[in-house]
Formats: sequence, structure tokens, C-alpha cells
Amino acid sequence: MASFERVHSLDYLRGVMAISVMLYHFMGWSVGVPESETLIGRLGVYAVSSFYIISGASLYLVYRRKTWNVGEVGFYIAKRYLRIAPVFWLATLLMIVFYIIKTGAFDPDWPRYFSNFSLTFGFYSPRDYIPGGGWSIGNEMTFYAIFPLMIMATVKPRVFLSVLAFSFLIYCYFAFFVLSNEFTLAEQWNIYINPLNQSFLFASGIAIGWFRDNSRNPSQVGVWVIGAVSLLFMMFYPASGNQINIVAGINRILFTVFCIGLCYSAINCNIEKDLVLTKILKFFGDISYSLYLLHSVVGVYFLQLVLPKIGQFSPMAKLYILFLVVLPSIIFISFLIYRFIEIPFMKMGKRLAVVRGDKTAGVYNLGKLRDGY
Repeated sequence: MASFERVHSLDYLRGVMAISVMLYHFMGWSVGVPESETLIGRLGVYAVSSFYIISGASLYLVYRRKTWNVGEVGFYIAKRYLRIAPVFWLATLLMIVFYIIKTGAFDPDWPRYFSNFSLTFGFYSPRDYIPGGGWSIGNEMTFYAIFPLMIMATVKPRVFLSVLAFSFLIYCYFAFFVLSNEFTLAEQWNIYINPLNQSFLFASGIAIGWFRDNSRNPSQVGVWVIGAVSLLFMMFYPASGNQINIVAGINRILFTVFCIGLCYSAINCNIEKDLVLTKILKFFGDISYSLYLLHSVVGVYFLQLVLPKIGQFSPMAKLYILFLVVLPSIIFISFLIYRFIEIPFMKMGKRLAVVRGDKTAGVYNLGKLRDGY
């Protein structure tokens, strides 16, 4: 059985993917949504898919030696909630305030507010998210709920393979029979964001973690080749037009394979931690959750409340303004949120672990190994 410490490269990949989503939205807000023949158009979709894979792998590596019982399951859920909820609450509150400012009235939708502040909307109404990108957090919470059962299944590989195969069949059902190339992704958005359509990604992450934990250390040459080939296919595989063309049919399966390949490479590659580049990637990995969830909030405030008061701008000028003004603001705000909200709540979760004598706390620093969105 492999022995290892925290997987820094997963943090790096998570940061890159969060930046990719932000850049995808920048282009969509200004010059137009990048289509599926572009790399940023592909990453705008599959960056979030990679979050689920990374989340499954990270959680497996943290909890793989956990002895589960009713009390531990409750404790695990409490830690996950503490990790995710505070920033989501902030993003939700800011968007509610935005709607009040924009409309000049307060017309509360209490059931929707409750589902967002409780983070339960993903279980029964995934479309009811309030902050941009919040749908993926709703999905994540449903995956957290089933994770104890899934990791217990890994004790018996045949059982886990059956679970993995079943989730893949559901994935194929959505790809081939539910989503249709005759309509745009936007027109089928509420179908696409169904947690059942994303659960295989999370399960595949658990599979990657299990495989790493139960196999010999792979050749670094082979790991880098897998990563490079996956990235090249992600960049150059022939697909064009609306994003539905890469999330339906056989292309959904192929792009998922590319995405899994990138994540497998990331979890197994050895990267020098003291390089300037890796320090930059670590920084963005640390703030990636806040950056992912709050960049839409900052963008909406700026584009709809601030920019119209300054003047009218061409699409390209608007893109330049987003890069020169909004991007640094988002990075700075995300750092502040990470420093003064995320870290204190992560420390609270660690203190709970110490109080209960959680053995996994000594294996992974849960405040550093960020496990998904």
C-alpha cells in the first residue's frame, strides 16, 4: 500500500481550473461565450467536472482509513458543512443584496433562501441556486452525503466496481438519451446540472484515489505522458459549436476520459514545491474556492452597477477592463475571504477532529487539502 503525504499537485490543478472558469465567464460577459472548439470553451465546462474528480480523490485519501459509524458520519458531515457553507453564505447574501439594489425592492423567496443557506437545494431542486456557479456546490453536497457509503464500498473492490459501473451507466444514459444535440446547453441546463448527471465524476475520483493507494508508485514518465496526451486531446479533439456538442453523446465520454487522465496525472506526478511557478499555483489553489464562487458576484456588481455609470464600452474594451480592473479585485477579495473566513472555519474543523481524536487529522491537513466545489 502506497504511503504519501498531501498531494500538492491536486491543489495546483484545482487553482488552474478555477482560473479557467473565471476566464470563460469573462469572455462570456464581454466578447461572447467561447464555443466548444476553443480550449477555454472546453475548460469552461470540464473544469467543474475536474473539481468533482479532485473532490472524490481528495476525500478518499483523507478518509480511507476511517472507521465509520453513525457518530462519525455526523461528525464528517459537520466538518464538510463548516468547510463549504461560510463562503457560500456570503456569496448568497451578496447576490440577494444585488437583486434588492437592482430592482429597488425586496421580494423575498423564503423557500429558495432556505435551500441555499442550508445547502440542501442540490438534493431536491438543483436549479434553485442563487450565486453564480452555486449549482456545483449543491451537487457537491449530495456527493458528500453518499461518500461514506461509497468509501465503505471500496473495502470490497467488487462492490465498489459495481457502484462505479452503475454510476457510469447513469452517466451514459444522460449523455446518449437525455441530453440532445438538437438543443443548446443553455436550453438543457436544468438537466445538465442534475447531480445524477455528475455523480460518475465524483465516483471516478474515488477510484483514482483507491488505485493510487493500492498500487505501486507509477513511472513518472508514464504519468506525465498520460497528462500530456489528455491535455492535447482536450485541446485538439475535433468538436465545435455550442457546448452541448462536448457534453452529449460519445464526446461526453471521450472528454470525461481526457479529464480523468489529467486528474490521474496530477495526483501521481511529482512537482518541485520550491519553484516560483508552483508557489504561484499553490496560491491560486489556496484561494480557488473563494475565487470560483465569488468571481461571478464581483463581476455582476461591477458590470451591472459600476460600469454603466462610467460609460458605454465595446465588447473588446469590456474584456480589457475585466482583466485590468476586475481580475485583480477578484484575486484580492478571494485572498481576504480565504484568510479571514475560510482559514478560521478550517481551523474549527481541525479542532473538532482533535477533540474527537480523529486519526485522519494526522494524515492530512484538512485545512490545506481542499476537496472540491
